[in-house]
Amino acid sequence: MRNKKRRNKGARIQTKTDVVPIINVSLVVVLTLMVISPFLNKSEMEVVLPEATTAETEDQDKVEIIFTLDGQLAVQEEEVSFDELRLVLEDQFSGHPSRIAVLKADQGIPYGDVELVIAQIQKAGAPRIAIATEQVTGGGS
Repeated sequence: MRNKKRRNKGARIQTKTDVVPIINVSLVVVLTLMVISPFLNKSEMEVVLPEATTAETEDQDKVEIIFTLDGQLAVQEEEVSFDELRLVLEDQFSGHPSRIAVLKADQGIPYGDVELVIAQIQKAGAPRIAIATEQVTGGGS
């Protein structure tokens, strides 16, 4: 009889990677991003926009002008006075013929005041002006 080494079939070395911890960490990261993402796009200036049925717009090259109920103005989150508005906007629109001016005016502001801001935007050379509104939920009329 020959001497053969016997292998113990039950003592195999397992080289599997345990993916459960990787999946758990990935889910925690995804959930964390989902929770904080709505706060990343919040403006520091509070504006209550009027409601309207609107079409979804794609992200375009835009300049946001914020007009708050207490009369504060901001261009791209930078606070400006009414007198500075035209000069700041001229810098934003010079050399950018495709930029859109997006006016976010609080719904409580008298229309005449909003009209004065729109006139300044036009004088600054904005090729197009959009007025931001809140999307109406429901079927509408």
